[in-house]
Amino acid sequence: MLKKITIDKEKCIHCGLCIKDCPTKCIEFSEDKIPQYIQGGEDICFACQHCFSICPVGALSFADKNPDVSESIGFGNSEDLKKLIKSRRSIRFFKDENIPKDKLDKIIEILSYSPTATNRDNLHFSIIATKEKMNEIRHITYDKVMSASSPNEFFKIVKEAYKSGNDLIFRGATSMIAVAVDKNNTSPGAEIIDSTIALSYIDLYAQSLGLGTTWCGLAFRAATQIPEVYELLNIPRNYTLSYTMLLGIPNIKYARTPQLDKFSVKLIK
Repeated sequence: MLKKITIDKEKCIHCGLCIKDCPTKCIEFSEDKIPQYIQGGEDICFACQHCFSICPVGALSFADKNPDVSESIGFGNSEDLKKLIKSRRSIRFFKDENIPKDKLDKIIEILSYSPTATNRDNLHFSIIATKEKMNEIRHITYDKVMSASSPNEFFKIVKEAYKSGNDLIFRGATSMIAVAVDKNNTSPGAEIIDSTIALSYIDLYAQSLGLGTTWCGLAFRAATQIPEVYELLNIPRNYTLSYTMLLGIPNIKYARTPQLDKFSVKLIK
């Protein structure tokens, strides 16, 4: 990753916010009060773009990023966000329709914005984008399940459901997202955390687009236990599948938020 900061000296107001907000303290003022890397700063910079994002006048460019292209900061309405979080439901009934391309494009745009430990570029996303490809995965999976003579409890439960006409694994979803992690490029202990955060971002954003999601442990088990399914996900060799999420257009609509019992919370003052 290119690590380079460029300062427009005509725009810079010498406020020092980029220096103050740098997590690794790899930026300092030069003699003429222009931000620059400290000696060896490129080595400890982890390209978080805090300096780029905080500059109030857009004087600092990071790598090949142009501040004029970035969107202005806005957090929307907190009540609407709260309602989105409270109304989010796992969807297990999907329409037999492909997700529109514009909505998939929006999800793809969001994928890079979930935080990872020390800002590592360590995640890979495989998106099954059409019902045709999803049906291919579904058929392979159930062919293996139905022909299996193994006492595997997973196969046994799924087989009985399938005999009753129940797609217990994929729930009729027409799309699926599989996230994999490069464990050789991940902070210790963050292998599961990084991918979970990413799917959480996708989960909520998909709901805002009118799409439905389900965190699917059964699809994950199918991919890890059936090599042909894993191969179709086209995961890079140095990555390990972390989890799967079903995605599609809901064929069901909820009328109100649930009323859930609160988790245990202790305010320590």
